[in-house]
Amino acid sequence: MKKNYFLVALLALAFTSVNAQTVEFDDDMESYTDGSEIFEAQWTSWSGTSADAIFASSAQAQSGSLAGYVPDNGTTDGVLDLGSKIFGEWYLQFYMYVPSNKEAYWNLQGQVPIGAGEWVIGNVFFNQDLASPGVGLIDDSALGAVSFDFPHDEWFEVRMEWDINSGISLATWGMSVAGVEVIPVGTAFTSADGTTATSLGGFDFFSISANNEYWLDDVLYQDFPIDAAGTADFNEKQFSVYPNPVSNVLNLQAKEAISSVSIFNVLGQEVYNANIDALTSTVDMSNFASGAYFVKVNIGGTEGTVKVIK
Repeated sequence: MKKNYFLVALLALAFTSVNAQTVEFDDDMESYTDGSEIFEAQWTSWSGTSADAIFASSAQAQSGSLAGYVPDNGTTDGVLDLGSKIFGEWYLQFYMYVPSNKEAYWNLQGQVPIGAGEWVIGNVFFNQDLASPGVGLIDDSALGAVSFDFPHDEWFEVRMEWDINSGISLATWGMSVAGVEVIPVGTAFTSADGTTATSLGGFDFFSISANNEYWLDDVLYQDFPIDAAGTADFNEKQFSVYPNPVSNVLNLQAKEAISSVSIFNVLGQEVYNANIDALTSTVDMSNFASGAYFVKVNIGGTEGTVKVIK
C-alpha cells in the first residue's frame, strides 16, 4: 500500500488563490510492453537510443502489473528526463524495489540530453558493492556524504523537491527515502564543493554491476506539492491562513465552517490536530520549531492543504 507523507504542500500566501498547476507526467508503467525497452515520452537513455533504455517488467510492480526494470547487465543506462528546469518549484515521487543481496544505483544529471554528463550530487548507491545491506549513500551532496536506510524485498518511496525560484545557481532541494528525511528541505542543490548544476536535468538509472537489480514504479513529477493538489471545490471554500510567515498565532478563516485542522512537519509527522466547526480559528505556533509546516483542513468534507513558514 502506498504511504501518504506530507513532504510538501501548496503555496499559501494570505487571501490569495492557488496558481495554475501542471503535472509533467504521472507514469504507472502500465502502458509499456513486458520485456521491451521503455524509450518514449519522459524516458530516454544516456546514449539517446533505445539500446541502453530501461525495460518494462512484470516480475515486480508497486501497482498494476508492470514496473521499470534496471537489470544486472552492466549496460542499461536509462534516463528520466525532468526537463532541464532552471526556474520554479518541482516535486518528484517514485517507488523502488531492491531485492536482498542486490545493489542499485542512480545519479542526478544537470542536463538532458546527457552529453558529457554532469553529476549534480555525485552518486546515489543502495547496498554499494553488496557491503551495506539496507544502507544507501549519497556521496557528494552539499552536506558531503550522506547515508540513509532503505528496506530490501519491498517497495519503498523516494521523494524530492526543488526550489529554483531564485534561479538554478541558488536552487535548494530536499529528499526523503521510505518516509524518512535524508536531505533536509532547503539544502543547497550543489556538490560538496559548491558546484551548481546547469539545470534540473534528469535521473540516470544505470546498471552499475553484475549485482545490480532493481525496479521502478509510479513516477509522479509536477510543479505543485505531492498529495496537496488544490481543487475547485476547495478553492470555493475561500480558506486562508495568516500571517504567513507566522511567529506566534496562526489565524484560519474560510467561507464555510472549518470542520477540522491537522498540521504536519516536513517529515509527514502530525504535530497538531483539532476539531473546530467554525468559520475562524487560531493555532498557537509559538512553541513550534522554525521551518515549513503543512496545514491540512477539512471543510464540510472537502480537504485541502496549504504551506506555512514558521
